[in-house]
Amino acid sequence: MNKINNVSKDALLVLIYFLLFLFFVWKVPFVVGALVLGFYFSIILSVPYDFVLKKTNKKFLAVISYILVVFIFAYTIISFFPKTFDQVYKLFQASKDLNINGNFPTWLVNAINELKSNISSILLSILNKVVGVLPSLITMLMFILVTMVGIESIKSYLAKNISILFVENPDYGKKFVYELFGDIRKYIRGQVLVSFISAFLTTLGLILLNIPSALTLGVLTFLGGFFPFVGLLISAVPMYLFAFSTGGLKSVIFLTFLLVGVNQAESWIYGPRIQSDNLKLHWFVIILAIFLLGDVLGFVGVLIAIPVLLFVRKFWKYYVLKNN
Repeated sequence: MNKINNVSKDALLVLIYFLLFLFFVWKVPFVVGALVLGFYFSIILSVPYDFVLKKTNKKFLAVISYILVVFIFAYTIISFFPKTFDQVYKLFQASKDLNINGNFPTWLVNAINELKSNISSILLSILNKVVGVLPSLITMLMFILVTMVGIESIKSYLAKNISILFVENPDYGKKFVYELFGDIRKYIRGQVLVSFISAFLTTLGLILLNIPSALTLGVLTFLGGFFPFVGLLISAVPMYLFAFSTGGLKSVIFLTFLLVGVNQAESWIYGPRIQSDNLKLHWFVIILAIFLLGDVLGFVGVLIAIPVLLFVRKFWKYYVLKNN
């Protein structure tokens, strides 16, 4: 009986920590989002480092691979916005310079002119919104970088002192935390491979379609792979923008086939096979959690949806089934 009470007290503490985390997600999503992204990227960047170190047993090669990945990410972020602005400006100019020649019905000319006006308004709206969020985005990127450095420096301290969060059964609680973050780490590492395959296929398709900035868009696809559904939408918008500005409607149609094909291959072929051993969660539960938390907590809710599912499953195993 005493053992059950001890575990139950720690279970209450774990729930309090979890609710506090959700409270901060709700109240300060900018800070929590940057912390979560920093944690994600610290794991993502460790994947090539650990892989090269394991295969070659040479630390300097592992460090080089780490620096190379950081350089690729930095290049993508720096080059993405100027190239996107350039494409939006070209489309804006094209819509303004479009002239209707020939003897067309009045209703058709009016419809085309209205379409030109709508396109110009949409493009200007996109530019204004991007310019409006750019300072916040730059601040968030800097905060993410600081967070990554901070996480790396605090890891050993947390590993030694995590047991102080539990009052009755510290060793049991420490094991719970270790396994939870181990599951999250496995998920992120598995997603690195899934996203890499999708980004490689997408980049190859963009090159074959002669869409500019294929490498930048490919890296954006890789990063978007860590944000289910939302990442696909965010990475697809600039792709369609670049495709339409260079190849018109034909390129847009071929790009649609490419994105749908890669997405379906990821969803039904290599994605489930790679992540099956990591998550072991039903796909509908994952989708439901993403939509529910995304609707309640916004973009940060999408970021934490799968870790929250992993927490619920681990909590159930450690503190609910254990009591029974």
